[in-house]
Amino acid sequence: MNFPAHFALSSLLGIAIWLIFLLVGLLLAYLVIRFGVFHGLRAHTRWIDEGKDRRRDTHEPYNS
Repeated sequence: MNFPAHFALSSLLGIAIWLIFLLVGLLLAYLVIRFGVFHGLRAHTRWIDEGKDRRRDTHEPYNS
């Protein structure tokens, strides 16, 4: 291999590695955000349900 071909191959390899790390980072960020939103909504639903008046009919629990 001459120098320019070797340089082109190494730069393509560097770009491919950078893209792989970028995709893995974006996937991890998506999973962390999804995990946080899911557990936040679940906790909020439990908090709302614990504040309901248990003596009333619970068919429409979020009406004021």
